[in-house]
Amino acid sequence: MHYFVEICTRIITKKIMPHTLLKNSVIILILISVICGGCIVDTHSGFNNVPPKAFIPIRKPIVAAYLHIGTRKINPYQLDLRGVDIVNMAFTVITNNRVGLLYPEHSDNFMLVKTIKQGNPNLKVNISVGGYGTSQQFQNMASNPNNRAIFVNDAVRFLKYFGFDGIDVDWEFPGMQAATRNADRKNFTALLTELRYALDSASRSDGKKYMLTIAAGAFDQYLNYTEPSVIAPLVDYFFVMTYDFVGQWNNVTGHHTNLYASSFKKNIYSVDRIVKTYIKNGIPANKIVIGAAAYGRKWTEVESSKNGLFKTAKGEGSIPYGKITELVKRRDYLKCYDKYACAPYLFSNKHKTFITYDNAQSVRRKVDYVKMHSLGGIMYWEYFSDSHLEILHNITDEMRIVKGLTIMPNILQIGQQKKTLK
Repeated sequence: MHYFVEICTRIITKKIMPHTLLKNSVIILILISVICGGCIVDTHSGFNNVPPKAFIPIRKPIVAAYLHIGTRKINPYQLDLRGVDIVNMAFTVITNNRVGLLYPEHSDNFMLVKTIKQGNPNLKVNISVGGYGTSQQFQNMASNPNNRAIFVNDAVRFLKYFGFDGIDVDWEFPGMQAATRNADRKNFTALLTELRYALDSASRSDGKKYMLTIAAGAFDQYLNYTEPSVIAPLVDYFFVMTYDFVGQWNNVTGHHTNLYASSFKKNIYSVDRIVKTYIKNGIPANKIVIGAAAYGRKWTEVESSKNGLFKTAKGEGSIPYGKITELVKRRDYLKCYDKYACAPYLFSNKHKTFITYDNAQSVRRKVDYVKMHSLGGIMYWEYFSDSHLEILHNITDEMRIVKGLTIMPNILQIGQQKKTLK
């Protein structure tokens, strides 16, 4: 072990001679294998540099990532999805009771599923239907058995045509309108039941396992307005959106994706509270996938006491993680961490600004929580807001540690990468 540390130190400080590097690299590889007893992988290389034997097969718990396409033109060769088990491409919409494209001129994005999977052979790619503001589309379709049948049949056709592995139903949210609450509850269950039956039928016909997942609300009403114990056997995973606990709709600052309650305010929403509520409502722990956020929520005109936490303020909306990392480096922003809530935040007394977000430390604690409670895994929204993939890499690195795997130092991966690219 001491020899291993010494060799690594000499390599880093450039005190080792070039002609001995290869020999010592072999020794290091052997030592790593003996000490750690796990697979040797690297999480930080891109699509083009995936060694053919390095991909980690899917095993519980999973890592899922949402790709928010929007008006983007996706370049699959620039996606770094190593360590990710499931990708949800978001969004498609419901048009005439069928799966429709939000931006038809960007239909080429959906032709890339097979290309994306070439570099990540065990990756599952789902299509996410719906999203914020599409509740009326779901209501209109799901309220009529004939409309549901059209949608279900078209969804299966869509999956097969583009090569997707499943469908992620993102109805935000059933039952939120009192006038349609009871109908939404039954229609949501009926929709998932019929989708499950159709997907299983398709699986039997072509031998491919098709997934059914839902993007689920992280608030008590969501479970009250649906039939959680009934739909639990129908879906593979509940992607629970454990973020946006607070936002610009609140005139008081707070944590928007905290793991636990804060010691300063114990009656707030948290990942822990939501998970326990889900389990209490009959949802198996191994189907619960908690959410991490690659974005923050921002307030201005914040009171300066207690670094702005839980103080009255003016909500300003969201901010991508890539921009947050720039603010972290500035002297006029104070980096704070609520150790009880496992939640970071920024405060600028100069600008009277407060920002709540996830960072490397908080998402690693979320992965630990997944292991501690035998959950289905962790997902995050969303890939393109994480410009340097710091959130994703910390999730995948920690998940591989949870799974008993070893992360290979980049310096030892170079030779393998060159061989792969030839």
